[in-house]
Amino acid sequence: MNLFGHISEVLTAPCYRASPLETLRYSYAKLRFARARLHTPEAFLKELAIPLADALSGFARWRPVLEQTVARVRRQQGHQGGISLEDGIVLYGIVRALKPEYVIETGVAAGVSNSFLNAALVENGSGMLYSIELPPAQSAAGIHRDGGVFAWPQTGVCWAVPSEIREAIGERNILVLEDVRTALPKVLQSIRRVDLFFHDDLHTPDHMLWEYDTVWPHLRSNGLLVSDDSNFAWIRFCRTRHVKAGYCKNLDRLTAIRKP
Repeated sequence: MNLFGHISEVLTAPCYRASPLETLRYSYAKLRFARARLHTPEAFLKELAIPLADALSGFARWRPVLEQTVARVRRQQGHQGGISLEDGIVLYGIVRALKPEYVIETGVAAGVSNSFLNAALVENGSGMLYSIELPPAQSAAGIHRDGGVFAWPQTGVCWAVPSEIREAIGERNILVLEDVRTALPKVLQSIRRVDLFFHDDLHTPDHMLWEYDTVWPHLRSNGLLVSDDSNFAWIRFCRTRHVKAGYCKNLDRLTAIRKP
C-alpha cells in the first residue's frame, strides 16, 4: 500500500475526514487487499472457477478497440472514472463465461466498463445491461463524498464507448440517468433476477454496503457480485453473509464473489 497516496486519498474524501473510525477501517481493508492481491486477470478468473477458454473466447476480435478506448480515456484531462484494461478483461471474461440474462452496472462515467461488458454481451448474442449513472449536471457538482471530482460530464455519459460496440448492442443496453438510490430498486423490480452486478459508483462504505445488501436478494444462485475500489464495506458484507475465505482476493481492489 502506498502510504503517501493513502493519506492523500483520505484527506480529500469528506466521508473519511468526518470519521476517524472509518479511516482506520479503510486502512485495515487496504492492507488486507494488498496481501491478497492477484496480478493478472487470468489469475483472478481462475479464483472464480471460470474456465479461461470460455472467458476469453472472442476477445481477440475486440481487444484492439477496447485497448484504444482505455488509452483514449487515460489521455483525457481530469478524472474520467475509467477502469483499467486488466479489470475490463475480468468483466468481459465473467460475462462470456456466465452468459447472463441480466447485468447491472452502477457508475458508468466515460463508459470504459460499459464497453467491455457490452462487447461480451454482443459475443454472447443475448443478455441485457442496465447502466445506472447520475445525470451529468449532478455528477459535476463539486466534490463527492468519496473525494471524486469528475471531468466526464463535460463530454457526456459513455462518450468513450466505441461506435461499433454501441451499434452492435443496440437496445440491449439501457442507460438510466438517475440517482442509484431510486433507480436501482426500480430496475430490480422490472427484471426477474440479476445474474451479474458490478458496483463502480460512489465509493463510500455506507453507500457500497447499501448496494450490496439491496442487490443480494435478487442475485441468482451462482450469480456474481463484483465491486471496484473495494473497501471495508466489502469485508463487512462478506462476513455478514458468511462468505467463505478468499473474498479478499482482488485485482487492484476489484473483488468478486459468487452467491451460493
